[in-house]
Amino acid sequence: MRRKPTQQRSRQVVAALIEATAQTIARRGLEQTTTNHIAARAGVSVGSVYQYFHNKEELVAALLDKLVEDLAQTVDRGLPLLLDADLAATVRGLLHAAFAFLGGNEKLYLELARNWHRLDTQRALRSIERHMQEVFRLYALRHYREIHVEDLPVAVFVLTNSTVFTILRYLSLPDAPFARDKLVEELTEMAAGYLLGRTSAR
Repeated sequence: MRRKPTQQRSRQVVAALIEATAQTIARRGLEQTTTNHIAARAGVSVGSVYQYFHNKEELVAALLDKLVEDLAQTVDRGLPLLLDADLAATVRGLLHAAFAFLGGNEKLYLELARNWHRLDTQRALRSIERHMQEVFRLYALRHYREIHVEDLPVAVFVLTNSTVFTILRYLSLPDAPFARDKLVEELTEMAAGYLLGRTSAR
């Protein structure tokens, strides 16, 4: 970001630009989206865009940051109930929360998934990894009398990236080879089985 917004008005402009980026990508596609389109959608001049962002790529990166933050908030809202469930139910609940979130703006997420290899996603992935690390740390604390996962940070890294890229691959396909519920069940079995395989009883 070129300039960090400090005033309320500046923060509103940045928020409007990020939202306009999401709307324009959903409507036009990533390739056809330009800063001119985004500025017009946000109702500001192109000069206002460049006050805060160097280019379209920075706007898309800021959008990814916001989407990850919104996803984390969606997960957190249902977390208190999930933490009391068994491991498979917790994983399944997290996956359903993620897909429900994606369903809120499917055109945007499908377009981002299809172009994921072209985007600078390292920061977004690290944020997802950190959040999942915290989720499973809380789960381990809640169930400390029953289980102890060896090398939890390693396990969460492997699971998070495996799951994210599987979901992205699934979303990027023009015709899904099987139903989404089937994917959720397969990912649940994979994740829960992997974690339980690294678990020692207390």
